[in-house]
Amino acid sequence: MNTTVAPAPEPIPGAAETTIDVTGLTAFTVGIIRLAETKGLRPTWGQPHGNSRRIVLNADGPHGAFGSITIGRTSGKVLRAEVVHGNDARGACRARGTNAVRVLLNGVSRSACQPACTALSSDACRP
Repeated sequence: MNTTVAPAPEPIPGAAETTIDVTGLTAFTVGIIRLAETKGLRPTWGQPHGNSRRIVLNADGPHGAFGSITIGRTSGKVLRAEVVHGNDARGACRARGTNAVRVLLNGVSRSACQPACTALSSDACRP
């Protein structure tokens, strides 16, 4: 019996290795997770809730962006996302649907804030 195995996907330059089990997720959802990784949002699985699963986003330092991506538990599709651009940000940015979530994540800048940052605001934060 001859079985062929698909090659592993090539890593995205500048992205951390995926730490999330992507089994059961759509290719679009996996792409969004990888986009979050390239933005330094360190996606990890949160607790499931009802018919959805949540991916928690949390950049380094107190002034980094944080939020979540909600995924359908059975469909594996991105439903919505919420991102707050640091602790001193005014309000959260929200998006519904895969394309809108991709646009939202594309607008996130990689944080220069360090984990031990003691600056009073993101403007005063230095790398």
